[in-house]
Amino acid sequence: MKKTLGTNQLPINLVCALLAGFSSNIQAQNVEQKVQQTQQIEIKAKSATENAKRDAPSKLVVENAELMRFGDTSVTDAIKRVPGVIVNNGAIQLTGMGGQYTQILLDGEPLRGTNIDHIPMSMIDRVEIYRLGNAEFSSAAIAGTINIILKKIPREAQQQIKLSASDAYLPTTKLDWRGSSTHDKLSYALSIAAGIDRNAFGPPKRSSVRTRDSDNIVVSEYDTHFESKFKSKMISIYPKIQYKAPDGFYVGLDSGFAFYNFPVEITEDYRFLKGPAFLVTHENVRVNDYTKSANSVLRIGDRIWKDVNIDLTLGLNGGYTKNYLNQLHFTEDAVLVLDRDIKRVRRSGGVDSSLKLRAPGFENHDVVAGWNASSQVVNERSLSVDSELGLNGAVTQLVNDQRTRSVVSRLAFFAQDDWRFQKTSSASIGLRWETVQVETAGNQLFSGRFNAHVWSPIVQTLWQLPRLNSENTDRIRIGVARTYNAPTNFQLVNPGFKLINNSIENPSDLANPRLRPELAWSFEAAYEHNGADKWNYNLRTVFRKIDDLHRQDILKFGNDWWKQYVNAGHAISKSLSFDTQFPLKRFVANAPELNFSFAVSKNWTSLSNLPPPDNRLTPISLSANTNIDYTAKDIPLSLGASLRYRDGNPLMVSLSQRQLHQAQTNLDMYGVWKFDKKTQLRFSIDNALKRAYADGFEFYDRRFTTTKLETKAAYRTMRLNFEHNF
Repeated sequence: MKKTLGTNQLPINLVCALLAGFSSNIQAQNVEQKVQQTQQIEIKAKSATENAKRDAPSKLVVENAELMRFGDTSVTDAIKRVPGVIVNNGAIQLTGMGGQYTQILLDGEPLRGTNIDHIPMSMIDRVEIYRLGNAEFSSAAIAGTINIILKKIPREAQQQIKLSASDAYLPTTKLDWRGSSTHDKLSYALSIAAGIDRNAFGPPKRSSVRTRDSDNIVVSEYDTHFESKFKSKMISIYPKIQYKAPDGFYVGLDSGFAFYNFPVEITEDYRFLKGPAFLVTHENVRVNDYTKSANSVLRIGDRIWKDVNIDLTLGLNGGYTKNYLNQLHFTEDAVLVLDRDIKRVRRSGGVDSSLKLRAPGFENHDVVAGWNASSQVVNERSLSVDSELGLNGAVTQLVNDQRTRSVVSRLAFFAQDDWRFQKTSSASIGLRWETVQVETAGNQLFSGRFNAHVWSPIVQTLWQLPRLNSENTDRIRIGVARTYNAPTNFQLVNPGFKLINNSIENPSDLANPRLRPELAWSFEAAYEHNGADKWNYNLRTVFRKIDDLHRQDILKFGNDWWKQYVNAGHAISKSLSFDTQFPLKRFVANAPELNFSFAVSKNWTSLSNLPPPDNRLTPISLSANTNIDYTAKDIPLSLGASLRYRDGNPLMVSLSQRQLHQAQTNLDMYGVWKFDKKTQLRFSIDNALKRAYADGFEFYDRRFTTTKLETKAAYRTMRLNFEHNF
């Protein structure tokens, strides 16, 4: 953190020398007091939240204490209460855009095969949410970037343990432990998390499927019941070691190892009410998924001349996943007609590196430039054996051996200047050139290769308004950025398997190795107010235009239905958001220690290749959340609640498919009892209202319309955490 002096202040040693020339003891004492105050100002580092208010790049900083309020055991669960963030079916997304448009980073770098939910919460220092962009990061972030910052190794030896037990419809337990120590110039830390989860798929769910003809007459109808039983196990280990010399040179090694086992049994029953029945009416599925991953990054830093610092990172990552799946398909008379075994092995590995040159504080300019490079290779083999029972009782075996390989290489050069002018106003001017090369091959795929080159100018400005009140600060932000969204490995080379009950409402996946990346321009404007009385409010608007849009299309080859991602037209996204924070004492004298926050966001989206009114980019057009926190005076008790709402709108996926979504309202509550400064007990309830949720689809095929509605049973999650530092 850069340290600065106040206005008209001289370096400390020069001031002390001048003080020696004064003969008056009284004057010397007064000046000495001022010097001491100056020293205190100099060594006091501003928090990340305070710096975010004065930096030109638009970002929101969420500290660890905020993330830990409800005792969540994963960052995905914790971040869902942050204004402007929505977690939908386990995917993190920023309001106005889907989850595929949000970039997730770890310490400003790619995840290197890491699952963010395997990172112990005790390791996370803060989360930074960049709404527009930053030339220092990858431009693969049309909606924005969520950067998870891990804690640095503390100067003093510390240990922390956290035991979490929760119950929704099945119990879950998790243990986190973190320890650290320092010996002279060498310091290290170790974090370990282990857990047993029984809540991955949620409670049983039911779906209802009806097909109507052009006269609105029901020609077929059936229901399904889906239920799962499982017990996943996870352990993650994160060692960290660092050597730091007094002259600023440092070298560090950060590593992560995760092991995950997920055995599950699934049953799905079909009940046909009208029209022709499928051949299969009962499915029994057994899955055993075993995953292990490892990553390591070497960090080297030094001051090479004057005020120029160099930071170099070299990273390696690897992953191995073995998946065994057995599907038994029965007729209504309990006759086994298909026994399908699928063995999938996925091996991935990659290297990455970054070099950054920083010149902080050079004539009011903080300059950073450098490059990023990475290459990721994924090899997957899927061997399926179908044993079919014929009409004459004979068994026929069909073997399908699919092999795919993909290589994704990235190279980027960037430069960014954070320029502070007029004392409190600033501008961030950045330029990033990034190229992405994707090569795909497979024994049942056409080989594909494409290159995408993206120039990403990113300009953001912060204008401090004249102070109407010396205790308040008011700012205006304006920014523009160029970003992109690259195709995923699944979209490019996913091995295709025909589902047994293949239909328009149950299509199989088909890869598209020629899928191009999406490109976007974004514009942002915001007004921000921070008061000395802690009353803060922000008003923000964002406009985006996306070209070469990725949309899912449903195709029919012969008698089989397939879904595939294609490039289709462009999209427009517009959003308006408002959030505020204040203590109740700001408006009510002698009020209890209550702090309030409220946020609301409204967005409008449209797609060029689909007809209105449901040609949306996201089904959520309105979201709002309110947080209340209370701290008791006489007893060590804290209480709080979070109320969240988001609407649900029909969304056209393609000309033959429409998604149906229901509005959601969730209430979470927590309470913390602090035994002392090192020990506390936390209790929380998620979804206290026990609201159920339903969604569905509509499919269109010439003369028929098929509607599929799915309902999940409602449940609450109650969690008890014991936390101790020593």
